[in-house]
Amino acid sequence: MFQSKSRFHLSFISLLSTLFLLISQFVSPANAATGYRYWGYFHAPVGANSWTAAMTGPSVKVNDGDVEGWAFVFSNNDIPASNPMMDPDFNALCGETPEAAGKVRVGLIVDFGGANIAPSGETPREFFSDCVVVDKGAVGLDVLQSALEVRAGDSGLICGIAGYPSTECGAEIEAPATEEAVTTAAPAPTQESSSSSAPILLGVLAAMIVLGFFINRKRSK
Repeated sequence: MFQSKSRFHLSFISLLSTLFLLISQFVSPANAATGYRYWGYFHAPVGANSWTAAMTGPSVKVNDGDVEGWAFVFSNNDIPASNPMMDPDFNALCGETPEAAGKVRVGLIVDFGGANIAPSGETPREFFSDCVVVDKGAVGLDVLQSALEVRAGDSGLICGIAGYPSTECGAEIEAPATEEAVTTAAPAPTQESSSSSAPILLGVLAAMIVLGFFINRKRSK
């Protein structure tokens, strides 16, 4: 009898262990990863119709026909920073602005990002787009400062545009939920199906444990 009860307890513990191991493979903590929210800088040279992330910062000379883009974004190793929501279209932005001697016309687009990455207590400002006329030899930062107030950190990092965000600068935060993350990549469908199948798996394994409990109890008598 003692050996039968021991075998029953071991079988029950084994089932419990299997349950937790299997569920841990399907369910992961939400928003466990972290990343940074910051002002991303993008550039589209003359004639380009798509954005390129400008890794050098806004210190490169702009030319007549360029479009400058800024977007308040979140990114980490898994979630890339998104482009501004509007494609660079110089004609749409500056088509009605005449050329001027000693000046260059540059399109400017500023995307203040989604509410899901906004700092606590702050609301993203309305999307901004305009044609900016600056002196020849001006750089990207000159374009931005000609149109909007700019707050920069000691390192030169652009921390705020038009007062947004109000104080922070390149803050580290938890990643937004996958379906809400500011990203150009769609969530992998396997992640969604795995999460949705977890409750079903839990129910099936729980039923297996109950069934095993009664079978082993009957055998132990």
